[in-house]
Amino acid sequence: MRKRTIALLLAVLLLALAGCGAPRPEPDTRLPSGTAEPSAPESAPSGYAAPEPPRSVEASFPLLKEPFSDLETEEMANHNARCCACLVGTQYFSACLYADGSCALVRYEIVDNIPRDRTLLVADCPADDLCESGGRLYYLNAAGVPESVSVDGTGRRTELDEPCRSLQLHGGALYCLLADGTLLCVRGEEKEALLSGCAWAFVSEQGIFYTSAADGRAHLFDRAARTDVTLTAGAARTPTVVGTTLFYAADEPDGRHLCALELSDGAHRRMEAAFEGPVELLLDWDEGWQLRLAALGGAPGQQLLSCGEAFAASPTAAQSPGAEMRRCRGIHDILHTDELFSSDGSVLGFELVMPGGISTRSLAAENRPEKTE
Repeated sequence: MRKRTIALLLAVLLLALAGCGAPRPEPDTRLPSGTAEPSAPESAPSGYAAPEPPRSVEASFPLLKEPFSDLETEEMANHNARCCACLVGTQYFSACLYADGSCALVRYEIVDNIPRDRTLLVADCPADDLCESGGRLYYLNAAGVPESVSVDGTGRRTELDEPCRSLQLHGGALYCLLADGTLLCVRGEEKEALLSGCAWAFVSEQGIFYTSAADGRAHLFDRAARTDVTLTAGAARTPTVVGTTLFYAADEPDGRHLCALELSDGAHRRMEAAFEGPVELLLDWDEGWQLRLAALGGAPGQQLLSCGEAFAASPTAAQSPGAEMRRCRGIHDILHTDELFSSDGSVLGFELVMPGGISTRSLAAENRPEKTE
């Protein structure tokens, strides 16, 4: 499996290992829950033309030119998680919850395997869809409007003066899914509407994966040819590609089931046992990509199982560590950030989980808001 090096940070982590409230975001809020959402209006907002409708075509396998890399899977998983944390060298950027119920975007320095020296960057900010490029952080603010700020907290600016469902940075452009379901590509002052009627969308080098606001089904859109392939027979939640396999969740009368479409040949698989909540992907140094599911087969808490074993006749799942319920809010190679919840569903804070079981928590009850100038 991949063992990428996070420059300098992993060196610090490995040396250390050798020596050794804001409202809860509902799962899959950008995806349909079985009821149709309104389609995009016929007239596009000012500043860009309405997108040309794509041409529907039958699936011709293989649908991918090459398997997704671990980096592409990580990006897609973070997009589904509404990522609110990221690593840049030894700097760790994350949303922070405070005892008074407020939230902010903050910066830490990783020193001796511990995030230290917390610095306020943006107040009143949940930092959804957080990503970094060229020394700037891009995110959705509390109103869902795309913003950016320098990694030192200066130069804050609005990137698009419209509320969005999601934000993605890809190939030097911002891809904004507007509240009306329009997927917009923003390059500086240039704006291009690519699709309409989307409930969720993810841009990759091999096409745009999206779910329809009308029926929730997953699609793959070829931007150059403007052709569209329908991938699933029913509504799909949190679609994520690992290698050549599209994993997603499907709601059925007895609960939610994990499904997979093999994009190389069209084979379809379904997990017999039902679970609750979203499908979460985590990267383990030894095990590769793992799935974290809640109440799998009726078992209490959350369980972990490898992607390779997910559709076995009797899959072997391990209990996820920790007493609290968790939701992944950011994958950074073999590290990840979990949001922690109490038994009643209230948010407790965040935890940066590192190799070897080492972790650092930032609990709202222990945090006091930093003073602003």
